[in-house]
Amino acid sequence: MELRGRRALVTGGARRVGRAVALALAREGCAVALHYGRSGREAEETARAVRGLGVECLTYQADLARPREVWALARAVLRRPRGCPLLVNSASVFPRVALEDSGAADLDLPYAVNLRAPALLTRALGGELKRLRRPGRIVNIADSLPPAGRPEALGYSLSKAGLLHLTRVSAAALAPWVLVNSVSPGSVLMPPGHGPGDLRSSRERSLLKRIGSPGEVAAAVVLALRSDFMTGADLRVDGGRALV
Repeated sequence: MELRGRRALVTGGARRVGRAVALALAREGCAVALHYGRSGREAEETARAVRGLGVECLTYQADLARPREVWALARAVLRRPRGCPLLVNSASVFPRVALEDSGAADLDLPYAVNLRAPALLTRALGGELKRLRRPGRIVNIADSLPPAGRPEALGYSLSKAGLLHLTRVSAAALAPWVLVNSVSPGSVLMPPGHGPGDLRSSRERSLLKRIGSPGEVAAAVVLALRSDFMTGADLRVDGGRALV
């Protein structure tokens, strides 16, 4: 798919990997609908950087843990001229709570933000494209989880595993009009609360013995959005961590 001139909704686009994705799409000539939750200042900074690349960027605030706000976000983006044929579900939360300490709230939040919100946005935007018989692309930012997941973050592990399954289910449901893929980063930016020891451990778990960059993840997102013959696939950008 030619990306120039199309609009992309990037959730969690204010910071970290989401910001890199928004800027990469702007360089491809995409108008950007930039969602943020509580990072208003960072969202405006990213929006200025996107506009500096010569494309439109509108910011949208929504709490993705609240379905009503997710639907409102989808409606607002779909009201724009030519709709929104590209969706990147990048927003994510990482509560570091292990199985033995997990309560209902520790499971509910990552489920709501990391899995339910992408599912609702996929239904709203992808479903509209299929109804209109217009081509579209969706990319979910998952995680290159080890076979046992992340024991120190039960809710996060469950939600990201579910996001991989959502990718496959929605690829089948929206074919042939909307292609749905995922990108699974390895260690790119350490989550809050991680220290130097975690960073060293992440390096050692990679075949390439280094940490990746948000730009490398964004490049994989662009590749998936461009593809006309890839759907239901997962692109691992993890330095070979899955093989260690």
